[in-house]
Amino acid sequence: MSANQGAIVRKQLVRMTDSITRPSNTTTYAANDVISEVTTNDHYSFTAPNQLTRSGEIVHASIVSNDAVATSLDGELYLFYADIAEVADNAALALTDAEMLTCIGVIDFATANWKDGKAGAGGTSRCDVSGLSIPYSINDVSSDYVIYGQLVAANAYVPVSAEVFTVTLTARVD
Repeated sequence: MSANQGAIVRKQLVRMTDSITRPSNTTTYAANDVISEVTTNDHYSFTAPNQLTRSGEIVHASIVSNDAVATSLDGELYLFYADIAEVADNAALALTDAEMLTCIGVIDFATANWKDGKAGAGGTSRCDVSGLSIPYSINDVSSDYVIYGQLVAANAYVPVSAEVFTVTLTARVD
């Protein structure tokens, strides 16, 4: 019998959250358009809480909009272990070969899966994706343990002015 047989492996769940506020307009997004921060064209930066979370497996993701709209976003969240170039809001996603090689996975936030907390102006909506199995490893010691994410519309989406999208990733780590 080896020393590891019968050993209990404990894994903990950690959550990493970030928000972006899109511009103060209602310009429709076309499929493959980037949803970015209003002033900096910034994307998501999910900072792991400590060195223990340098690698793990993303098992759940949620996205919350601070305003419920008639037709919910059909969104895709691209995740990367290295930073990517910032893209202007409402511009087409055009990842380079090098950026795509650092992609650890894409999470689909399907239109049909959104739930409204309160419909209409000032309402909120949420989409959850469970059962994910996206392994990641942040190998760069200087990376500050960050997973980068770029939200992309997969449908013609009419947003709310200054809409805030908050994404939470839940990861299982050793």
